[in-house]
Amino acid sequence: MQYYLFPKNFQSLSCEELMNLTARCGFDGPTALVRDGYWISKQNLSHDLPAFVKAAERAGLTVRYGSADLPLDKLPEDEAELDVLRCFAANGITAVRMQHVPKHPADDPRTYAERFRRQAAAAAEAGRRTGVRCVIQLHGGCYPHNATAAYEGVRGLDPKNVGIKIDPGNNRCQEGYELFSYQIALLREYVAALGAKDVGYFRPTPQPTVEKGWRPAWLPAYEGMIDYRPVFEALYAVGFDGPVVAMPFYEYPPQQMEQAVARELQYFQNCAKEAAPHA
Repeated sequence: MQYYLFPKNFQSLSCEELMNLTARCGFDGPTALVRDGYWISKQNLSHDLPAFVKAAERAGLTVRYGSADLPLDKLPEDEAELDVLRCFAANGITAVRMQHVPKHPADDPRTYAERFRRQAAAAAEAGRRTGVRCVIQLHGGCYPHNATAAYEGVRGLDPKNVGIKIDPGNNRCQEGYELFSYQIALLREYVAALGAKDVGYFRPTPQPTVEKGWRPAWLPAYEGMIDYRPVFEALYAVGFDGPVVAMPFYEYPPQQMEQAVARELQYFQNCAKEAAPHA
């Protein structure tokens, strides 16, 4: 398995500081996150992305996984969007997560499945043209939100070009929970990445007088609800070997945050080791 840090909560760090933290925690590398206000902007991609990759290499890291909000409805006809994928490929990045597609109250939910089928086919074609695997994440409030919906969209497409990022934490915290063994066995060769994060449910004090009061909160995986050992067992069973993208959305003071992220990575690695077929 390869382990990458999704650095959303480390926006305040310089690029060099991010790389040093990523290395100290024990990751293989960071996610190349293309987002305004972070280290790589879409407008300056041809400069920012190579600089990001080189900074990682200086710290002994690799960058093989990216995230960019590329709209599925514009692929593959929009050459500018394809050029983003080509820039990723030129810098050694083999898989890139696409933009989420939100659900809206005004939509007819019966249109979602066919819409996603068209979007997945477009992503597969974009992946074929650029040599980058286009990754679609399961995400609450969006479509697809679970493996059942995702499989019907990607079924029959070339898994070298398009795949699904499963996300147990999102399923527990937001929407789309299904047994993880079922999700992984259903998607099989289409599992392109594991979004690794966890959650717990709490009742605030004092408790509300009207609502039931239970609320989800992001937690380090060594404290959360999900047992990741059977998740890794199911992943090994379908031949998945990474990337595992740690997504620490919990918020602690800086020093405590780094310690929690490093410990969380060790938890994921230990679960994977215990689940490995030779263990």
